Order: sequence, then structure tokens, then C-alpha cells
Amino acid sequence: MENKMGVQESLIQDTVSVLDYHQPILVEPSISVREVTESLRQSGRGCVLVMDQNQLIGIFTERDLLLRIMGEGLSPDIPVHQVMTKQPTTVQRTETIAQVIKTMRSGGHRHLPILDETQTPVGVLSVKHIVKYLADHFPQKVYTLPPDPDHAPPTREGA
Repeated sequence: MENKMGVQESLIQDTVSVLDYHQPILVEPSISVREVTESLRQSGRGCVLVMDQNQLIGIFTERDLLLRIMGEGLSPDIPVHQVMTKQPTTVQRTETIAQVIKTMRSGGHRHLPILDETQTPVGVLSVKHIVKYLADHFPQKVYTLPPDPDHAPPTREGA
């Protein structure tokens, strides 16, 4: 399914609406981190959106679980609103993929809630969705690139 347009042209023309993103998992602010963790485990997703009276007030990710709960030794029985990321950065379905990549990179985001015209969450976009888009639309470019020795990790990963 090689795209006839170049990579740059597609990234500035295609919008979030063409991506295969996940429906959001919505939770109340009072739900415990333990319950949220179970929802994440069962769904295989990386985050939940925290809603209060139909308003997006936060996002809780796997990274929050590691850094804020496990890293600080907090109880998983506390309400998610105490450890969520408040007022998360969001994107609209009409934003270009190039804009989304820039937002993710500049903010260090791995997950972004997608809002519709009424500011209602309609999905969650992750880095994996961007990578899948690139691999699906530009397989020749993605799969045949030679390795770049300048991008080797400074230290060995794993055991």
C-alpha cells in the first residue's frame, strides 16, 4: 500500500482521522489506581482518560503508574485523580499527522487524547499508531532503510 505522495506531503496532508486509533477508556476521578491498573491490564491499553461531569480533567498512563505509584511507594488504593496528569495535552481529529508528531515530540508525550468538535474524547493516539501509519503507508522507506550507526544507544539494553 505504498503511498504515491512522498512522506513529507502525506504527513502535512493526512489528519488524525485517517489513523487507526483506540477508543478511550473513560474513568471517574474517584476510581482507585488499583482498579485503573486492572482495566489497563485487561484492555491491553496504555492509558485511561479521567472524566468529571463529561469534561476531560486528566490522563493516567502506565508511566504514571511506574513513576508516581511504584516509584514513590504510594498505595495503589488512592484515587486516580491524585496521581493523574492534569489538563493533558490533546489533539483534534482535524490536526495533521505532522502537527501531532511535533506535539508528541515537543511535550514528550506517548499518548494524546483525541477530541471532537465538542471537546469530547473520541480516542487516544499513541506513538504506536504513528509508527503503524508510517510502516503501512511507506513500507519501502521504512523496511529498506539501512541502519544508522549514529543512532546506536549509548549503553546496552537488557540483560
